[in-house]
Amino acid sequence: MTPVSSSSVSSSSSPAAARWRGRRGPATGTATGLQSCRELASTTGAAAAHPLPSPSPPSPPSPSSSSRYAFATAISRAPALEDAVAEAVAECRRRLPRDASATWVQLFVSGDAYGDDDVRQAGAKVRALFGSSPALIGGVVRACVGGEGQTTEGVSITAASMPGAHTTTFRATVGALPALDARTWTTLAKSSANGDTVGAVVLAEASFSDVDDVLQRLHVVMPNSVVLGGVLDQGCVMFVDDDAYTEGAVGMLLRGDFELDTHIAHGARPVGPVMSLTHAQGGAVLELDDSPAHPLLLETLEALPEQSKSMPVMLGIGAHGAEAGGPFICRDILSVGESGGVEVASVELEEGAPVQLHVRDAAWATERAKEVLKRCVTSAKIEDLSSENSVGALIFACGHTNRMHASNFREHLPNVPLGGAYVRGEFGPLMAGGASSVLSHTSTIGIFRKRATAR
Repeated sequence: MTPVSSSSVSSSSSPAAARWRGRRGPATGTATGLQSCRELASTTGAAAAHPLPSPSPPSPPSPSSSSRYAFATAISRAPALEDAVAEAVAECRRRLPRDASATWVQLFVSGDAYGDDDVRQAGAKVRALFGSSPALIGGVVRACVGGEGQTTEGVSITAASMPGAHTTTFRATVGALPALDARTWTTLAKSSANGDTVGAVVLAEASFSDVDDVLQRLHVVMPNSVVLGGVLDQGCVMFVDDDAYTEGAVGMLLRGDFELDTHIAHGARPVGPVMSLTHAQGGAVLELDDSPAHPLLLETLEALPEQSKSMPVMLGIGAHGAEAGGPFICRDILSVGESGGVEVASVELEEGAPVQLHVRDAAWATERAKEVLKRCVTSAKIEDLSSENSVGALIFACGHTNRMHASNFREHLPNVPLGGAYVRGEFGPLMAGGASSVLSHTSTIGIFRKRATAR
């Protein structure tokens, strides 16, 4: 099918989308940020804790008689949610080997044609149809990816059979480690330290301002872990196993003898010199290189070619532990104060961090996406594997200006099932071995495969 365009994804008229427009969430300030370099130059001026359900215990290994991994994904545009869920589950089961049981499932629902009560029950229905009570995570998103396409009105399901892998699901409502028992955390920490892979898929609702803290704490406990996921629009339903929530974050932890590679395609091009953040307060960058931030940024903008001046501008803040050349977490510039400070969409500002202006350049982003896809082909290692669906992939792409649609991935890796969503912000690690961060205007891809050789 024809890929969903950035404009069609971001112009959703759903009630959930309407609630977040114009408000600042933890991931981006795209709804309220300054839109171009020229606009910047012309400018003169924690979720409360809730009672938590008992976290799910770690699952036993998948009972499949085969040790082979298998992945499947499907999409349905049936007008009734119950029919769409049944159709997508049936297609996933058809694509999995006959003796395979689903270890985990990802469910995404998009559009506003389905009733609220039906949506809240969707996760439980999916698990019941699979029969093996797999771990489940998902939510209501701007558009969902699955099967051979993507849609803004429908359901996508991704199912993974990973014999020997263990899953644990959770919900978080504060910026602390999710409420799992000590034995579970000890097992996860030891697994990470002993060489087993620990991966996680996390989804957060846009008003949950502590999501970065959750990501950082997961990394502290499991320093070799990899976290993927994204920020959903404010008020959207999130699924975890049989339950549905509209606040906080939900997650699924996965450990076992598998490999998980992440690839991130950025949508913003760095411009101008790298500067040092010498003074910050709250969300405001006050001084760069010991000079007021706004005049210094204006000098950089004036030196840009005319074509670049018309592009939306962002400020890149060096990720924790980044060197002078980045990598950078890009944020929209929200406003400029009279004192010369520059307010950016929510990100933890650390004095001494490198800072560099970025512009959202579609042509540049397209070329970078091609490079990322080449790395995905290498990462999948299809030539080393015996079956075409023994590798699976997830994608979380920016719903505003994504430059790498699912169809581009399928052109390069037609035999790798791909599922995912267009979201408000994306989670992924910018550095090898580093913690995942809340990103903006990126596409984040995770590729799962069974470990090729014994350790």
